[in-house]
Amino acid sequence: MSKKSIIPGLRALLLIPGALAALVLLCPLSPLAGETGPAGQVRRDFSAAPPQRLISLAPSITEILYFLELGPRVVGVTSYCNYPPEVKIKPRVGTYWEYNLEAILALKPDLALVMLGQGEGETSLAALRHWKIPLYLAKADTLPELFGLIEELARLTGQEEAARRKLPLLRERVQKVEALVRDRPHPRVFLQIDEEPLITVGRPAIQNDLITRAGGVNIAGNLEPRYPIFSLEEVLRAQPEVILFTGMVGAKMVPARTRFWRQWPMLLAVAANRLHFVEPDFIDRPGPRAVDGLESLTRLLHPEL
Repeated sequence: MSKKSIIPGLRALLLIPGALAALVLLCPLSPLAGETGPAGQVRRDFSAAPPQRLISLAPSITEILYFLELGPRVVGVTSYCNYPPEVKIKPRVGTYWEYNLEAILALKPDLALVMLGQGEGETSLAALRHWKIPLYLAKADTLPELFGLIEELARLTGQEEAARRKLPLLRERVQKVEALVRDRPHPRVFLQIDEEPLITVGRPAIQNDLITRAGGVNIAGNLEPRYPIFSLEEVLRAQPEVILFTGMVGAKMVPARTRFWRQWPMLLAVAANRLHFVEPDFIDRPGPRAVDGLESLTRLLHPEL
């Protein structure tokens, strides 16, 4: 099976229905004005004044805002934002790939924040730009990029003290993991996102960075698509020593996926019974809990520690 660059059906999810879509198509997408953030990762298009009414358009952004103690300023979140628990009372403004423009406009935000690379729709972004909603487009594909993004958002919102107090502990935990695994054998890892087709993570995905820092080798880590399709034949040829399951469907899919892989006892991971579920919220979201995900991956890849 050939490798492809996008998850089938994803583009269909990025459309805004009806008249709004027609309106957006008439408005060409203009480049963002503003400045570039750390390492060219972040672009913004808004006033320099500290924003007071924030809308998060990704679960990872929501977790970063609450990490920076900005919960009282968050006026809207996506339907997938579930952490911390107090976010459940916030108004919902759609998914992270299709936004409810009317709900966003009604909340009168000073700033809407988007995490790029998480399935956001360009059509939805075009609608926000058309209605002149101030935007912050963030990108964090590695833990260092994530920490730089948190610092940038802290400066933007006047929460530098919270970042100075909390970020050093996250960095120390990462350094501890990296020191523990540095001189240990690095097992080959296959991370399964979906089953039909078989989807994994490539070089740009934050999961690839987490696997590497946890002392593993992602067998698809040299592929440029963020979420490439990987054939069963390729998995059999690569002989992963550990197979991990994650994805939005959660732990309920583990029995079925375990049964599927047990059909291939010649795989090293199957022979050694190293088939493990990883909580998707910890490794799929570029937010503060990604460090929890790193530690969880380390325990799975190096049970001797």
